Amino acid sequence: MLDYIFIYIGTLIAAMGINLFLVPAKLAPGGVTGISIIVNSFTGISLGNLMFIINIPIFLVGLKVFGKAYGLKTLLGITFLSFNIDIIKYIIPNYQSLVDFTKGGNLFLAPIYGGLFMGIGLGTVMKSGGTTGGSDIVAGILNKYFRIPMGQAFIMIDFCVISTAAYIFGIEKALYALINLYTTGVVINKVIEGKGGAKMAYIVTSKYEEVKNIIIRDLNKTGNLFRAEALYTGNERKIIMTVLRNREVFLLKELISGVDKEAFVIISDAHEVMGRGYTFEVEPGGKKKNG
Repeated sequence: MLDYIFIYIGTLIAAMGINLFLVPAKLAPGGVTGISIIVNSFTGISLGNLMFIINIPIFLVGLKVFGKAYGLKTLLGITFLSFNIDIIKYIIPNYQSLVDFTKGGNLFLAPIYGGLFMGIGLGTVMKSGGTTGGSDIVAGILNKYFRIPMGQAFIMIDFCVISTAAYIFGIEKALYALINLYTTGVVINKVIEGKGGAKMAYIVTSKYEEVKNIIIRDLNKTGNLFRAEALYTGNERKIIMTVLRNREVFLLKELISGVDKEAFVIISDAHEVMGRGYTFEVEPGGKKKNG
């Protein structure tokens, strides 16, 4: 229950960042939020409704691709964010005029404070095990079917949205949107990781080959295998250890749940990491990938 409360609080904070700073400044920061702001500027359709309408088909595809385990917290994240986007007008009257973005110097406040609010909000949602749909789902699908690393998939999606915004709102607004995107990412990492710079996963599973393929083929990572003995039964167990970036943890858990619902997974902070499989991507077989 506490996770659901934090998911709601996180989406409310993110909604404040979007409504108070991004929409009045006409900044489209990538993803479903950026697409919705662009469409809203032409149609006047409620931003919350637009985000919900765009997100639900993406969510249903994600549900089909990743299974039922993908479900409730992501659906709640999508619904809460869409609801809070539209409810802000009743909580904060005249919210769009709190800062006058028609003055050139003030426009810089929008990507900074918008990114701060969005980063805290979305980071809180992700730390509680949820997502707000959109880019997270699409990036996961691109990774699964086209072997595009998650980081590159996010860049591709956001580049397409911001390029469209540049054509519509102008290059200057697009450059500000990039600042917002960077600020949001930095704050999300701080919220999720705390003092840690990465996440370390220990996985105890009877489906060793399937989980191994998830780490190598789907996440483009590597890891190590440990052999252990169960204290109670005395049976031999295989334990996989791997290190991930924060956004990859959610996908790892969903993919593992799809092949072994009884897998025992421990996620902890890793404070300093270097070497193959984390500081660069690897190809199946453990070879270093160029670039």
